[in-house]
Amino acid sequence: MRQVFSSPRLENVEAVAQVLSEAGIEVRITDGRSYRGNRRGNFSYGDTSGPKAAVWVVQSGDQVRAREILREAGLIDSTRQRDSFVANFREPEAAAGGGDARQRRVVRIKYAMLVVLLIAAGALTVHMVRNRPQATGAAISTPMNPQPLPERQEAREPFDGSIQPTLTAIAEAVFAHELGDVRLDIACMSVDGHDAPAPLIETVQAQLGDTGLQLVSSSNCERIADEDPGSRHRASGRPAMLVDVGRFRAHAADAGEVEYTAYHHRLFATYRTLEVRRIDGRWQVVKVLRGASI
Repeated sequence: MRQVFSSPRLENVEAVAQVLSEAGIEVRITDGRSYRGNRRGNFSYGDTSGPKAAVWVVQSGDQVRAREILREAGLIDSTRQRDSFVANFREPEAAAGGGDARQRRVVRIKYAMLVVLLIAAGALTVHMVRNRPQATGAAISTPMNPQPLPERQEAREPFDGSIQPTLTAIAEAVFAHELGDVRLDIACMSVDGHDAPAPLIETVQAQLGDTGLQLVSSSNCERIADEDPGSRHRASGRPAMLVDVGRFRAHAADAGEVEYTAYHHRLFATYRTLEVRRIDGRWQVVKVLRGASI
């Protein structure tokens, strides 16, 4: 078995175990909840003098996928050198006496309320925006003359729920549906984890009208998990929301589901899975299948 997560907050450990189980990964919890005492408030903590509760992946073949799910949700560091290590499962006395430096390099965790979000989000796996080189100057400009978007509208086979590239028309429909809820002045747009096309940004900006929300491509922004300062626009340093549409799954040529993410920091984010359909020649969001906000 391999340890992939630990926390003094028992609900966090149970939530991570639930997410991995729903993704088809067999897990076990060690040093979990004791039912001999009452829970105080809404959260339970283990004895700080003893070992933390932890989630272990039973099948070694599932370990990479489990860590990828946690990494993309912001629960473990994205630095590959640190992420490559996994703790071996040993008896407590053996682990305590081990002198191997690799045994002690347990991955650091992103704590607290994001895990509560995962309880509601289930097996929702998201593609977060990676840091990219700065591509533009300091000024933020609002496009005035949007260009027509590409015309391909129908999804392609297979219609088996497998992930395929997100159609630009679907991304446009989702952004138009969701960006009105953004509570910051700048939204950094990406599709399938890459910069949103300039014509798409211009079109959505025109649809938003005079809302005060400025749209830029994701490479203009820096993703920061900490609450202070949170994600920001690179050139101006102003707070920014990283918004992404991706992981499109086609159920038919004119129907499917897609995931939407709006992320400012680890305690300020929205994750949704949306049902989309092509109605009267235009893709539209018809239902929120599942989601959570924090």
